[in-house]
Amino acid sequence: MYINFAHFLIPKISALCSVLINPLTVYIVWNDKKLQLGPYRYLLLYFAFFNITTSVADMLVPMCVLNYRYAFSVFVSEGYFDQYSEFNQFFLAFRCSLISGAYAVLHAHFLYRFFVLFNNQFLARWFMPYGIILAVLYCLFHTVYWTIFCWFYMGGDFDRRVYIRDSMLEHHGVDVMNMTIIIAQYFEGTPQAMKKSRIGIGSLSVLSIISLVFIFHFGYKICHKLSSQSLEMSEKTKKLQTQLMKALVVQAAIPTCVSFAPCLFAWYQPVFGLDLGRWIQHAAGIAVATFPALDPLALIFFVPTFRKKFAEYFLFLKSCRTNRTTCSQQTTTSTSQPRIDK
Repeated sequence: MYINFAHFLIPKISALCSVLINPLTVYIVWNDKKLQLGPYRYLLLYFAFFNITTSVADMLVPMCVLNYRYAFSVFVSEGYFDQYSEFNQFFLAFRCSLISGAYAVLHAHFLYRFFVLFNNQFLARWFMPYGIILAVLYCLFHTVYWTIFCWFYMGGDFDRRVYIRDSMLEHHGVDVMNMTIIIAQYFEGTPQAMKKSRIGIGSLSVLSIISLVFIFHFGYKICHKLSSQSLEMSEKTKKLQTQLMKALVVQAAIPTCVSFAPCLFAWYQPVFGLDLGRWIQHAAGIAVATFPALDPLALIFFVPTFRKKFAEYFLFLKSCRTNRTTCSQQTTTSTSQPRIDK
């Protein structure tokens, strides 16, 4: 179904930018000889792969939010997975789980930066391969946790679909009975539907809040250590660690602002029966899709070496296009000149 122009276009542009920028960021990081990031490159590769996966999921499962009275819902607005089936319901739940997966990847980055400053010997001994394997398993835990609660507790059963049916017909002109949709209904429903909805949203909220507390706790410790005079580290290394930490803070702020905050607002707005307009619900689906493209830009912006190489790459592409255009014009000019036979 067609929601509006912004909802149709922005996620697709964001996914395209993500698929282009993330591999380029990995290329710059992997071939850098100046900063010598060591095993941290593997975490950056892991983050880029996760961002690309999220962008692909955005293309396959474009999401939109509909809130009606005391019910929150997120549904697939178009594509191959918009029609109801148990597999499509599961896939929508998995797409939602990538929101929490982003925090799991960020946790690995914060822990790495923490151990670099507080126990570098432990990191050097255990990070490869055990640390990176544990980071992947930790991300899987987040995605499985979210998928289970979204699919089993908010799977859009018959009673909850009936509750929002008229609203869906009014706003989007489709029958909710045939849609892939997740619904949380807090009041005015059957006891079973309300109980499962509250358990589902409550469980997701608990894990999300723990994720934020984790980031704030380790972020504070890292920033405090970097600003202390007791840090035994060269000025060059300390400067690099500060740059990477600034990038990481922004990378943590991006999913908080464009993923978690819209989700939290959409979840709890119906608890109080608030109706703040459809534009907020449309914005939630759009904002979630922009995270994979914005995330690598923080690393490029805050680390001057990466920023310089990023600029050089685009200047190189511009130079190649200019040279091709010049050669094409010269070829056209030479072939268009009349030949003089002797």
